[in-house]
Amino acid sequence: MENENQKSKDIKENKDDVLSKVALSRGMFFPSSEIFGENLSGLWDYGPLGLKIFSNILSEWRNTLYEINAVEISGSVILPRKVLQASGHEDNFFDVAVICEKCGSAYRVDKLLEEKEPSRNYEGLSDDDYLSWIKVYNIKCQKCGGNLTKIKKFGSMFGLEVGVQAHDGNEVNAYLRPEACQSIFLDFKRLFTLYGKRMPFIIAQVGKAFRNEISPRNSLIRQREFFQNDIEMFFVDDSSFPEFKDTKVTIYDKANSNISEIMISEALNKKIIENKITAYAVSVVSDFLNRLGFARSDIRLRKLYEDKAFYSKESFDVEVKKDSEWVELIACNYRSNYDLSVYKKYGGDIAQVGDKIPEIFEISAGTDRIFYMLLYNDLRYDSERRWFVLNGHIAPFKAAVFPLLSKDELVKFVNEHVSGSRYKKELYLLVSGNIGKMYRKADEIGVPIAITVDYQSLKDGTVTLRDRDSMEQFRFNVKDMDNLIEFSADNSFKRLREKFEAH
Repeated sequence: MENENQKSKDIKENKDDVLSKVALSRGMFFPSSEIFGENLSGLWDYGPLGLKIFSNILSEWRNTLYEINAVEISGSVILPRKVLQASGHEDNFFDVAVICEKCGSAYRVDKLLEEKEPSRNYEGLSDDDYLSWIKVYNIKCQKCGGNLTKIKKFGSMFGLEVGVQAHDGNEVNAYLRPEACQSIFLDFKRLFTLYGKRMPFIIAQVGKAFRNEISPRNSLIRQREFFQNDIEMFFVDDSSFPEFKDTKVTIYDKANSNISEIMISEALNKKIIENKITAYAVSVVSDFLNRLGFARSDIRLRKLYEDKAFYSKESFDVEVKKDSEWVELIACNYRSNYDLSVYKKYGGDIAQVGDKIPEIFEISAGTDRIFYMLLYNDLRYDSERRWFVLNGHIAPFKAAVFPLLSKDELVKFVNEHVSGSRYKKELYLLVSGNIGKMYRKADEIGVPIAITVDYQSLKDGTVTLRDRDSMEQFRFNVKDMDNLIEFSADNSFKRLREKFEAH
């Protein structure tokens, strides 16, 4: 009876906690500098398995870049102070903290309030309004239970003293970039010239950004050091963009209504999406998330109004469902010509097209958030096992290969066929242990299929294929292993059986 009670408890366990346990036990991701008890929060490391999944996500991202004819750069994470002054970050890039009067702990006030009412936007309120809402929700200090009584602005950039001379003064002369996009704006002139001054011109980057978050939380969802995937589309006329892939999307338009399942073209015709470039960007993002494995029903576009940047002509946040909440993964912003214009104002030598300063549409994705939410949404668990339903393009390995027993002749057979496979670097190989436990280990890191060698394999060359999700099995000829693995990435287990089952 005690075992049954324990199984029931496991099934009802908080999903974030289950994901955290799997991530820690399998080395997917874990706190940075964890061997010291007082390590800094909001900093995380990726282990070998997590990095494989992360890299596969980036591979799909780069497939997207190829499809839209983008060039990719890697910019410096250290930017001169003047750049962040010109962009407005130095004056305006801050969060608002609320301070505990008892222990002095600080919390980002808008996030505390959003936890109480996720549908409301709490950015940009007055100090008195923030304190009023804190009282309404009766929010106390999470560390000591004290009252939260003081509001304070908190600059969220990491200042640096670069060079010997910088240490002689009192002011920083550089910052760790708070957004990866600045490098793209700075490099636009050189790249635009090198690539023939063509329009539209699309530049992309995968890189790290840094924000001194007041109270980082929710694992990889809110960090101080994080990856961004940015695409900046430079243009003077959005009619020059190719036709977008028309598909159904869900748009949450708080100002008008909650619209579900509408074609992008229809949303454009009805002015729910106001610009063609926005429709094009939304189609690119939707296609990317679908290829990763996010269900269409779990994705929505939230149209921004008062909470968008003052210079933006149109903005959407692309959000993914997390139980009853929605988590922002990607921002789509029509930035107009703001960025290059302010650089010009501050003396920057920018590129123009005739007498026009190019406009910019931005797609900015939080890569760590995508990674975390993909694992979260793909995590399954019951009283017997935990597994991720990752597709074959994202899983850390394409297939697992095991001997049924740790016998020399079976292990030899496994090693010969793994070493001869063109996918040998993408195979999860275990040659000792209980077969049930080996299956569980492969399931727990999301490997889609497992190939098992037994004594019948030595006689007729057939091996057993097991499906991760249904645990169904069939036998196939080991000579077809590479073709089966290639076919498995985009096809169901049923199709695999129809094509490869040995009779």
